[in-house]
Amino acid sequence: MGYLLKNEDDVCVADSKIVPGEKALVAQNHIAKNTIIFMFQSAATDVRTRTSIQVSECKHIEPGDFGAYANHSCSPNTQIVAHYDDENNVAEIVMLTIADIEAGDEITFDYATTETTVTDNLLRKPCLCGSANCRKFITGFQELSQKDKMHLISEELTAEYLHITD
Repeated sequence: MGYLLKNEDDVCVADSKIVPGEKALVAQNHIAKNTIIFMFQSAATDVRTRTSIQVSECKHIEPGDFGAYANHSCSPNTQIVAHYDDENNVAEIVMLTIADIEAGDEITFDYATTETTVTDNLLRKPCLCGSANCRKFITGFQELSQKDKMHLISEELTAEYLHITD
């Protein structure tokens, strides 16, 4: 279990331009749309943390030392695709680009596309993404307006287990 980083020269952990004082995943080179940034496999747990990624209706995994630096954006350039093996309690996440990413850009995903809700220390915290589509606050899927939920579903960005809770 662990990481498969597709090309170590393409991505690094560096200072965030979006979240002052924090680290982020940053592109070192141009990365084309539909490129896998990384894959990570781990045992799943019932515990939701600030850095965990939800992989089923009730299970989460910690994305390791690398994936924990993926920050939120309301207009992300990647999405997380998760597969949870209930029989073995193992999950795999894949971070896939949904847009071209230029060198120096932060690599982000929308937390509301994987999380039913986020931890209390993130819930309704001001969003700093600065995108034209910024929702102003960080939330999980259940806290979104119906309009925002339908938009994410129509863009095929949300995890299937989120639709169960809707």
